[in-house]
Amino acid sequence: MLDHAVNWEAISAIGQFVGALAVVISLIYLANEVRSSARATRLAGMRSTLDAFNRVALRLTEPNLAELYTRGLDDFESFEGADRVRSRVLMHTIFRNVEDVYCQHLQGNLDPRVWRAYEGVIHDLNSHPGVQAWWRSHSHRFDEEFAKLINQQQQSLQPTADRRE
Repeated sequence: MLDHAVNWEAISAIGQFVGALAVVISLIYLANEVRSSARATRLAGMRSTLDAFNRVALRLTEPNLAELYTRGLDDFESFEGADRVRSRVLMHTIFRNVEDVYCQHLQGNLDPRVWRAYEGVIHDLNSHPGVQAWWRSHSHRFDEEFAKLINQQQQSLQPTADRRE
């Protein structure tokens, strides 16, 4: 009869082992799901930021806005009346989008290759005297760290010829 006796301690130990193994497998699965979800969230944030930037860029193809933008690149201070307001709003919108791209970069939500490309866009934008004039009078409306980046970039720029491309 002792040969057929159930060893409840062994069964309990096996049950605990199987339970612990199931917990470990569940934790690994959960970690992978969280990582995948975080990656998808970062990608969605990056796409949203870049889509907003592209929408602004596309609007610059509208004839009246393109003319306003082009004039503002060279001489923001010459605007008067409604054109001055429109130019301020346009530059503010562009720089808010640039700031968002910069923040996405700092948070690690932007592919470094995409950030390097946008650094070139930001550099080109900042190389224009009208943009620099606008920034001097509006930089206080932006995040301090972002403003520091733009200020440093503008200070390091050499005067350029026509850079409207």
